[in-house]
Amino acid sequence: MNGSSSDGRSRFLILLEQLRLTEDEVVRHFDDTEIKKLTVHKQEKKWHFVFLAPELIPCSVLMRFADALSTTFSSIASVTFVIEINNRSCTPGHILDYWSYCVRQLDGIAPPILAALNEQQPDVSGTKLIIRTQNEMEGMALKNKYGRRLCDIYESLGFPPLTFDVQITENKQNEEYEKFLEEKRKEDTERARQAVIEMQNRMKEQESGDAEDSGPVTIGYIIKPDSEFKRLEEIIDEERRIATEGYIFDAETKELRSGRTLLTFKITDYTDSLMIKMFSRDKEDAAIFNRVKKGMWVRVRGSVQNDTFVRDLVMIANDINEIRSPSREDTAEKKRVELHLHSPMSQMDAVTSVSALVSQAKKWGHSAIAITDHAVVQSFPEAYSAGKKNGVKILYGMEANLVDDGVPIAYEDADRELATDTFVVFDVETTGLSAVYDTIIELAAVKIKDGDIIDRFERFANPHHPLSATTIELTGITDEMVRDAPDVDEALRDFKEWCGDSILVAHNASFDMGFIQTGYEKYNIGRTGNPVIDTLELARLIYPDMKNHRLNTLAKKFDVELTQHHRAIYDAEATGYILLKLLKDADAKGIKRHNEFNNYMGEGGAYKRARPYHCTILVQNADGLKNLFKLVSKSHIDYFYRVPRIPRSVLQKHRNGLLVGSGCNKGEVFEAMMQKGMDTARQAAEFYDYLEVQPKAVYAPLVEMELVKNEAGLEDIIGNMIQLGDEQKKLVVATGNVHYLNEEDKVYRHILISSMGGANPLNRQTLPDVHFRTTDEMLEAFSFLGADKAHEIVVDNTNKIADLIEEVKPIQDDLFTPKIEGADEEMREMSYGKARSIYGEDLPEIVEARIEKELKSIIGHGFAVIYLISHKLVKKSLDDGYLVGSRGSVGSSFVATMTEITEVNPLPPHYVCPQCKKSEFFDDGSVGSGFDLEDKDCPNCHIPYKKDGHDIPFETFLGFKGDKVPDIDLSAPRC
Repeated sequence: MNGSSSDGRSRFLILLEQLRLTEDEVVRHFDDTEIKKLTVHKQEKKWHFVFLAPELIPCSVLMRFADALSTTFSSIASVTFVIEINNRSCTPGHILDYWSYCVRQLDGIAPPILAALNEQQPDVSGTKLIIRTQNEMEGMALKNKYGRRLCDIYESLGFPPLTFDVQITENKQNEEYEKFLEEKRKEDTERARQAVIEMQNRMKEQESGDAEDSGPVTIGYIIKPDSEFKRLEEIIDEERRIATEGYIFDAETKELRSGRTLLTFKITDYTDSLMIKMFSRDKEDAAIFNRVKKGMWVRVRGSVQNDTFVRDLVMIANDINEIRSPSREDTAEKKRVELHLHSPMSQMDAVTSVSALVSQAKKWGHSAIAITDHAVVQSFPEAYSAGKKNGVKILYGMEANLVDDGVPIAYEDADRELATDTFVVFDVETTGLSAVYDTIIELAAVKIKDGDIIDRFERFANPHHPLSATTIELTGITDEMVRDAPDVDEALRDFKEWCGDSILVAHNASFDMGFIQTGYEKYNIGRTGNPVIDTLELARLIYPDMKNHRLNTLAKKFDVELTQHHRAIYDAEATGYILLKLLKDADAKGIKRHNEFNNYMGEGGAYKRARPYHCTILVQNADGLKNLFKLVSKSHIDYFYRVPRIPRSVLQKHRNGLLVGSGCNKGEVFEAMMQKGMDTARQAAEFYDYLEVQPKAVYAPLVEMELVKNEAGLEDIIGNMIQLGDEQKKLVVATGNVHYLNEEDKVYRHILISSMGGANPLNRQTLPDVHFRTTDEMLEAFSFLGADKAHEIVVDNTNKIADLIEEVKPIQDDLFTPKIEGADEEMREMSYGKARSIYGEDLPEIVEARIEKELKSIIGHGFAVIYLISHKLVKKSLDDGYLVGSRGSVGSSFVATMTEITEVNPLPPHYVCPQCKKSEFFDDGSVGSGFDLEDKDCPNCHIPYKKDGHDIPFETFLGFKGDKVPDIDLSAPRC
């Protein structure tokens, strides 16, 4: 964004108002300051301002300005700025005034260096800064690494180019060096003493014959647990004698030419990673080095320095202690039950196996755990096995995509003739998407009668707070435009009076009417009562083949001018002209009166037009398990559109034995509470058996996307959900929406989702923390409710839900193969009939024995019907002129060959005469395949033998016991 000087000045004054810096003592220091340039990086969410000022601004004023600039827009973007000064001159006083502020802007500065800068002010000579340091090492770090950066920071604030130098205080340097030597002498003495003790212990072990490595690895001193440990992300520069701990994810030892051994390993604490090096002092050290393995957790202490070989920071370790891996404990007396959990079967969304999650539940003492993958039940077998192994009750379920059978096109049905009626086509611009927490800032409408616009209405409304940058960018409405506007209630009263009893029309009317109705109720204006038409749903009904039905898409289709999209008056006018086109086509469809619209709302695959809401379905008993399986099948076969969908009526029909929960923030109850308030949420909640709420950290993206103002807003919504549950006497449960086990596993989910690119809507937001939480962690997450209420929803109610659910068995012990009357005998007759047509009535012993062996397994285990079905499929394709067959492992079944499922003959290589049926078999392994046999004539008929047989054992297909379920893969039919 660039502009003229006057534009830049006016924009800067608007900015000061948004920052609420309007006091005279602040504003007077920004006389003639302007915004020269603003660069917006939308993807990275970064803004960069370039300000132009006539002279340097006092540091105290600048600090207030910088802090306000950062915090005001923190929810939208990270903000940086530079200041260009017309008169780039400065005095030593200016430089010293800015010193502390500029030092604080240095990122990643080592604590000793920071102390050296903070504890003094520089000497200033012209434009040269001089700092005194205690030793040469510190001085080099300051001059080479931080001096130039400090000068650049000054220059970015409008100072002229500065230079930087250091002076070393000799006495202090010598004192520090002597102190260092003394500490090193003491350390070496203690190391020697420890080495003697260690050697004596080794000798005792050898004498006792117990030289075997045992116990945790300890090299050097013991590092006490109460020592100060640095997180790896905090290690950003060279430092002496620090301690840290982490998980070894790579380790190796290397023999050096000097005869010493170098141990190198890499650790992570999931905030960062660091390479550790240690050199052996003797052979005993080298032996212990070999015990340092990948997968260990260790504490290490040493000095961090730049390694010229790896070109990175490396710790040269003095002490290494193996420790137990840190693990979370659930210390609550009574444990919670997790009722919302995903496994990797939630496609490209969750990362931890069901077995690992159930195992963790067992370790924490949880009695039960639910499995609720997105739209599928494929994790049930693994969950069943894990539950049996760990003694944990599995609550089988699914997170479904619930849709209405049809979305209303009209509201407040009225028997009114469309051709002669009056319509008010309106649009609202708001500060956000929630009619409860946001407000109208523009309300505009056009009145249409007999196909013409006969009147217009337009009002701005004062929100009494600065507009967010997102609102300004989206709507084009600025603070200046609404500053002197009437309050919202006045605008709404004027609108209601202007509308009269006209039919109200809006594009996505549920949104606009939500703000109108909420405003009317809030300011005691009364309900509208007017009939309503939603042009979005009407367009979806009449033009189902359009790719989308957005306002700009429809405007383009009908050649309707749409200027300044997202300004209410222009959107209302464009919608008015589109309405006239829609009503004409609706009339052709037979819709002539307002109360006829909704007769068509279930037509033409209405489930495709409906927006899916998440809901949780839990199996309560065996009937419920059967019904859940039916719902899964129907959602994938009958109602699949982009995702598997379950129409509300279908769920209601198969609801017996199921418990239906309100789901996550994508559920209709939570969304209604967030966007439309208690009344709408109350209606939505009637459908559900229990309500879910989740930790604020799970809802965090809603704040980031400005759907909820702040954390306090989330607490308000959660509190209202609990109030609603109490009112309707429904259990409210706290669930974790679990997608992985531990917090550090979040990165794997991030990688998984990122791999899908823009196709996954989760890529458009920061991923929330959805790890498996302990009871303690969940109680802490809801502590804002008070201890008793938190315990009720986290522990008591989740256990009550678990107690309502019977233990069911999703995997039966028996196979329950399909039945076809006479299949066993038909398979036997086909097999022998085909064999005799090839090898003669008196079958060779090797042929008959193979048929009997296979039929015994096939018929005995109930697999005959599978063979028969495959035979009929192949025969049908061949009869219709399509070549089809199977050449996979089924080729090892001679019965499959004889029933023409496959062309592969698994008998030993052999000759067979097509005329007299004489055969010769080679079962001694001398020939690998019948195709390799020499050409040969039948001695009886003097015609060429047929060569066949590939010597494939039947066990290849059905296993050594012949009880493996046949997997007959038929190749796709082709011409």
